[in-house]
Amino acid sequence: MHKFYKYLYWDENIPEKKRNRIKWRLKVSKRDKPCYVLTLCEGRDQLEIYNSFVLLQSYFRKNPKFIIGIADSYGAAVEMVEKIAGECYQKNGNADLKVYLAQRDEA
Repeated sequence: MHKFYKYLYWDENIPEKKRNRIKWRLKVSKRDKPCYVLTLCEGRDQLEIYNSFVLLQSYFRKNPKFIIGIADSYGAAVEMVEKIAGECYQKNGNADLKVYLAQRDEA
């Protein structure tokens, strides 16, 4: 079961009333309208972007992801990464997104 960031980033194109349903369907691995998901990378990289249908594969049921943001399209997901990187740079002066997100979670 996937876990979600406390301050989950949402694409503004996703209506407020549909967000809980999308989040629930991602959590229980049910098929829904495709969206793009930002997750923390397990390796040295910072973030990864997945199509939500990829997360339905059995590998991801056994190895759940930590979801940082949900976007309506790939372009919106890339813009979300840029936004997070900009926030990180303004606050910390670097682009270490994992540290920035962890600090924000602790605050």
